[in-house]
Amino acid sequence: MAQSPLADRLQWAGSERPSDIPDDAFRLLVESVRDYAIFMLDPTGHIATWNAGAERIKGYRAAEIVGKHFSVFYPPDVVASGKCELELAIATEQGRFEEEGLRIRKDGSPFWANVTITALRDAQQRLVGFAKVTRDLSERRAAEEETRRFRLLVESVKDYAIFILDTSGHVATWNAGAERIKGYRALEIIGKHFSVFYPPDAVAAGICETELTVAEATGRFAAEGTRVRKDGSEFWASVTITALRDPNGELIGFAKVTRDLTDRLAAEESRRDLAVQMAALAEKARIQEFQERFLGILGHDLRNPLASMDMGAALLRQRTEDANSLRIIDRIQTSSLRMSRMIEQIIELTRSRLGGGLPINARPVDLEQVLLSMVEELRAAYPEQAIELSCEPTTGHWDPDRLEQVFSNLVSNALAHGDPTKPVSIRLRREEGAVIVEIHNHGVPLTEELKARIFDPFRRGDRDSRTQRTAGLGLGLYISNELVRAHGGRMEVESSTAEGTVFRVILPPEAPASALAEAPIA
Repeated sequence: MAQSPLADRLQWAGSERPSDIPDDAFRLLVESVRDYAIFMLDPTGHIATWNAGAERIKGYRAAEIVGKHFSVFYPPDVVASGKCELELAIATEQGRFEEEGLRIRKDGSPFWANVTITALRDAQQRLVGFAKVTRDLSERRAAEEETRRFRLLVESVKDYAIFILDTSGHVATWNAGAERIKGYRALEIIGKHFSVFYPPDAVAAGICETELTVAEATGRFAAEGTRVRKDGSEFWASVTITALRDPNGELIGFAKVTRDLTDRLAAEESRRDLAVQMAALAEKARIQEFQERFLGILGHDLRNPLASMDMGAALLRQRTEDANSLRIIDRIQTSSLRMSRMIEQIIELTRSRLGGGLPINARPVDLEQVLLSMVEELRAAYPEQAIELSCEPTTGHWDPDRLEQVFSNLVSNALAHGDPTKPVSIRLRREEGAVIVEIHNHGVPLTEELKARIFDPFRRGDRDSRTQRTAGLGLGLYISNELVRAHGGRMEVESSTAEGTVFRVILPPEAPASALAEAPIA
């Protein structure tokens, strides 16, 4: 160990160096220590000796540092505060000074050190210097700082429950995420067995013990399952248990990380539901497209023969004036017209059945104008029969085309099956929040059996084809009733020998909101 002449006079305060250790051996012992900087200071703080450990830790060679003041190892602001003098004063008064703090190497880099300064006195107890031992704690300090930061990180995490179990499964630590997810405060849960987080049937089945056994044997256990909060509510969680071992491989506990997957599970279920709904909508659209194409082809193929019949009848009418031939041509054209209407009704009915209802395009409507326009057309078609119309000004939101279809069908039936010597009357009025249209004719009354199923030609029962034809029972009335129902209304019928037959259409002032559309009053 490099030294000054002063070193030969120094003794350890409080005890003498053992006499059985030769001076050279003791010197070699100190010089060989490399993990500690061991050196001597004179009473004023100047360096008197220097060992290999001091050179390794502080970076100075003995020739560079012996004779310099030990303040060179301290940051400038610390030196300026008088700390070096204070340390020597404490060591002088108390015999010893110890602390941890920043020190400076030769290259100017700081490091964290443990420092001990011991006063050295001669046989007469006069202060002759100081022994200074410095240990570099940088690695330990870094490890402690890393541990501290990691602990702060774990404690501050709120999206994951992160805690430690002892070897038997009892809770040893608790973070903010664990409190948020599981509902327990640290004081409530530390020391309790982690089985409190599991449903009773899982605990009874030994799931907790199995998880720890797997983690101990393989190093890790991971699964998803149901867990229980403090309030008893269940949630779906992702759980990872990791075995913790000391440097010798001995099991010292388990790290447990739990993540609440309730939101993810709900999102996945929502995505699955949406996928199912989208698939159903796509399939429905595909079916509807096929149905519309089929109905279009059907209508075209059924109407083609009628078009040929109409063209043939028109040509025959141009080439003959024979009364009997003209009557036959009239019957052909009338039958063709009737068949055309039946085709329209069949297609409309099929579309209604397949599509879940007849489409309604409701918009602002003056119902009086709809009836006036319809009556004008019917008077032209039936010039020999009288049609009476009584209206109150009535506006609302309906589908004028659909309602005209309903009223035209009802009035046409009344004209066709009523007493031709008596007028068909139409009355429009408002009554107690409803709009009512009545079509009245005189003729053969409907039987009770027919009245019971007049709006449903598919209803089972005894069928009297002659009476059906007399009453006009068929697809027209069924579709008319469906159209009224689509408007949120209903149809009624009354029939007697004395009063004749009345078909009553009762509508709300407004069609259902889902059917409304912006349009000018028709």
